[in-house]
Amino acid sequence: MEGDILWGVDPERDRRLGRSALTRYLSAVGLALLLFLLAARSTSLPVSLVRWYWQGHGIQAGDSAIQLVNMASYIFSLLVPLLFFVLFQGPRKTKVPLFPLGLPRRGVLFPALGICLGACSLSNYFSNWISLLIQRALPDVMPVYRADIPAQGAPMLLGLISAAVLPAIFEELLFRGAILQGARPFGDGFAILVSALAFTLCHTTVPQLAPALAAGLLFGFFTVASGSLLVPILIHCCYNLLASAVELAGTVGGPSLQRTVSLSISGGSLLLCLAGCVLLYLRFREKTLVREYRGPLTTGDRITGLVTSLPLLAAVGMLCWTTWEPLLKGAAGR
Repeated sequence: MEGDILWGVDPERDRRLGRSALTRYLSAVGLALLLFLLAARSTSLPVSLVRWYWQGHGIQAGDSAIQLVNMASYIFSLLVPLLFFVLFQGPRKTKVPLFPLGLPRRGVLFPALGICLGACSLSNYFSNWISLLIQRALPDVMPVYRADIPAQGAPMLLGLISAAVLPAIFEELLFRGAILQGARPFGDGFAILVSALAFTLCHTTVPQLAPALAAGLLFGFFTVASGSLLVPILIHCCYNLLASAVELAGTVGGPSLQRTVSLSISGGSLLLCLAGCVLLYLRFREKTLVREYRGPLTTGDRITGLVTSLPLLAAVGMLCWTTWEPLLKGAAGR
């Protein structure tokens, strides 16, 4: 038994069923990613309408109200593809749920936390370097994401929830929950790769691509290793909170304080990364954290499925165009 399919009855029948299941799964991923892009773009309309209504009726909307509207639009943009994926896949016959929220495997959480925070902090330096190169070559062309967090009071709390907590929950439910768990019948390694690539594609600015890929691979690995979505949710939340702390330091104390906070966080994260690597090796050096695929599909079958799925190819094309369009237009206009 591998996932939803009972293998070993007849090799040809097994391979045919495996290909059919893979095609359905990849179609669900592609359509979910297209819905994510559509929902993310369409949420700007209701937000604009709410602000227009406030202005037309003389309502002075505070920072808290604006943060609540932004939170609602963000949740909508992730819930739509998540619900679609679950409904498209239909009832699961495997005992492995799409959203494993039980206690994680003992001994995985703290090494995972240290390794992920250290690796993501390191990848952020590469991201900042790419961003600097783009800004020098094409100033005012490439959009770069920045969390808009007020500096005090209830708006700051809502801003932290919107920028750090909600992405950690809903992104992990979609990418390490539905997408990764849905692919595990085709191999844990394949599932980690597909979920990481989907996660990367949905970060639609060029400087974010490297950190998103590193985080996607590591979060996926430790989701499988721990057997629980609580691990990537907690790590993702911690990482987002640290990034928000850097942004707030810049808002409150200017570039000097921001640089100090950033270097302190990076140094501490790298130390945690080294400690995590040591702990992981000592505890699991003779154990397997990711199971080997034993289904009927070859590596070629799975790669062929990836590159021939029309919904997935359409989603990849649209997301890549969204990511690279500003840079291409800026370069063409010079």
